[in-house]
Amino acid sequence: MVIDFNEMLDAYKRILKIPSMSAKGTGINEAASFLKALLKNMGIKSEIIQTSGNPVVYGEYFTGAPKTLLVYNHYDVQPIDPENEWTHEPFAASEDHGRIYARGAADNKGTLMARIFGIEKALENNELHVNLKFLYEGEEEIGSPNLKEFIVKNKDRFAADDVIMEGSQVGEENRPVIALGVKGLLYVELKSRTGTTDLHSSLAAIAPSPAWNLINALDSVYDNNKVEIPGFYDNITPLSNNDLNILKDYPFNIERMKSSYGLKNFMFDDKERIIKELFTSPTCNIAGIISGYAGEGAKTVLPAEAKAKVDFRLVPDQDPEIIFDSMKDYLRKMGFDLEMNPLGMEYPVRTAPDTELAQKMISSAIKTYGRKPIIMLNSPGTQPMDLFTRELGIKNAVSAIGVGDNISKAHAPDESVSIENFRLAIEHTKNFLSEFQ
Repeated sequence: MVIDFNEMLDAYKRILKIPSMSAKGTGINEAASFLKALLKNMGIKSEIIQTSGNPVVYGEYFTGAPKTLLVYNHYDVQPIDPENEWTHEPFAASEDHGRIYARGAADNKGTLMARIFGIEKALENNELHVNLKFLYEGEEEIGSPNLKEFIVKNKDRFAADDVIMEGSQVGEENRPVIALGVKGLLYVELKSRTGTTDLHSSLAAIAPSPAWNLINALDSVYDNNKVEIPGFYDNITPLSNNDLNILKDYPFNIERMKSSYGLKNFMFDDKERIIKELFTSPTCNIAGIISGYAGEGAKTVLPAEAKAKVDFRLVPDQDPEIIFDSMKDYLRKMGFDLEMNPLGMEYPVRTAPDTELAQKMISSAIKTYGRKPIIMLNSPGTQPMDLFTRELGIKNAVSAIGVGDNISKAHAPDESVSIENFRLAIEHTKNFLSEFQ
């Protein structure tokens, strides 16, 4: 078994050198085979399972314990574009000033490998007191299009009590971040079409405008920071005192965050209000609008079609399917003739902070890093956590033990990870497993 840290680092570099870009279709089978062999060498039963898309690597290790933990990661990475902005070769896994540079170093191969080696250390020290199952998919970076179908077909295989999703990161003051859930998502495309071809804009005196029709529809959906869809806010779960305390402890430097995002201001001035809105309020965002002519100079045209993409971030216990149906009925009753298509639906997830999974993740983080972790009630973003909690019926889910930090540049050129953070993530995994049972 591999225990020496230099050997762990070497294995980490080897998988980083595999260009497993799901969007490009490269390196997928090589990365899956690498992981299968790595688990097998640790004495973990492993196999590659074909899906309707890229293969899943599955592993299991049974200790005879009453509880089973599922570990989810993905081995695919983003493309390297724009390639000319990299100052380190994207698949060379080069070291520079205590960091490793490579595509996927932070998202998600670093976390995947740190967890594997933390598990290996727990096994070596006889500190594993829970059954383990592993699910490593190869399509997360293209939206996991085949994961739901695969999980539904293999419910018994992936049955577990708790799940650790792909890792978070190390945040402010070198404190590890633990997310107790994610916001949900409803992504909708709205399309208004009033004719078969674009017209001369002089005909705007008598011909309807799909762009104005769409703008008015969007204004009916969202007005003055409030979603007007009937029933949109009805099922939101009230925050507990524990939830409110976690929000109060969340570190947030308003000026630094505005600077890092390139913003002149936030929608709110009060720090507590900003934090509460970010993590616990649903959103309605226009992701894009397309209609008519938007090139250089002037072109007097009345477009035949207008299209908008709108995403809603949802909080427990909002249901994206119910909200979509309500949105369709509402806009039709308001007299809008629109084509409405859902492009994505994911349910919100929030694990209670007093569960054993959350408490052991927190206490093991303190032991590893020597400081309190940053707790998120849920990530303000979304990942397919609901597939595990809804489809598999797993009670609790957290996203934790991440290796990235605020300068890791995940998905961007010169993605990197601190070697020390990689080492600490290994220790955190081992310490968590020694406590969790």
